[in-house]
Amino acid sequence: MKRSNIVVVALTVGAMTLNGCSSASPGSPSEGDESGSGGPVSVDTLKGTVEVPANPETVVALNTPSADVSAQLGTTPVAVGTSADELNAWQQGVLDEVADDSLVSDSYEVDVEKVASYEPDVIFAAPWNVTDEAVYEQLSDIAPVVVPKSESTNPDWDVSAQVVGEALGKKDEVEEAIAATKESMKSLGEELEVEGKTYQVISPRSDGIYFGNAAPLELLGLKPGQHQTPEEVNRFTLSAEELNQLDADYLFIWAMDEDAKSAVADNPSYDSLPAVKNGTAKFVDADFTTAINGASPASLDWLINDSGIEDVLEK
Repeated sequence: MKRSNIVVVALTVGAMTLNGCSSASPGSPSEGDESGSGGPVSVDTLKGTVEVPANPETVVALNTPSADVSAQLGTTPVAVGTSADELNAWQQGVLDEVADDSLVSDSYEVDVEKVASYEPDVIFAAPWNVTDEAVYEQLSDIAPVVVPKSESTNPDWDVSAQVVGEALGKKDEVEEAIAATKESMKSLGEELEVEGKTYQVISPRSDGIYFGNAAPLELLGLKPGQHQTPEEVNRFTLSAEELNQLDADYLFIWAMDEDAKSAVADNPSYDSLPAVKNGTAKFVDADFTTAINGASPASLDWLINDSGIEDVLEK
């Protein structure tokens, strides 16, 4: 059985899964939805407690992980802050018609008027969407703004998922999806016997080699290698002369262009790296990187089934 079935089984009957075959229309709950129909739901967020109306149907998601979860729980957002051609593999066929890159600019500024035009019942945002308190207040005048309660730029994926589920009145369903995802990841790690082995995830850029957030890999039983600490991720850089510090058992490299790829692959030290010698180094694409850096149950399902990670881990 394909591992994605583990996640699907955990969801309530009628909840839409991110496999591209649902017919649920944007903004409408899936058939068979039995969410409570009581009063507003109180949600504890980064900005304090917010009151979300019962069974919100019109959702605007400023970031894609929250859109993933909302869609998986049966409410496809009416708008998501990305473009259709930037959707990741697990989002294609699900969010295509609601992608709207005018919601959030390339410089990460939120277009408040555009958000308002959708007349949302609730707005899902990441912490980095609302660093400007004035923008948060303007959005709050439109609808309740639900932000994961985390000071981190990249909140833990399960925390991000939980707050979406709570806002939609589907706390139990999202907890089941999270638990199933964790069990699926754990099972793969046990099957491939990777417990205790180390990983590093890097991105070579013009000013050095950065380490990327990849904490979900630890659900497989892997341990972070050098410089994969929260304090160093996205901050600490290696120079070309320090490439030998890439000494993890598994090395995942996201090179955004050929020059970046060459900066690593053509380095004199590259062939002597443990992961390269063992065949456990892999150049990955944006889908892979986003699946772990902006994770959701849907992205992690794709990671273990369709990303090719199993081919690396089984070596």
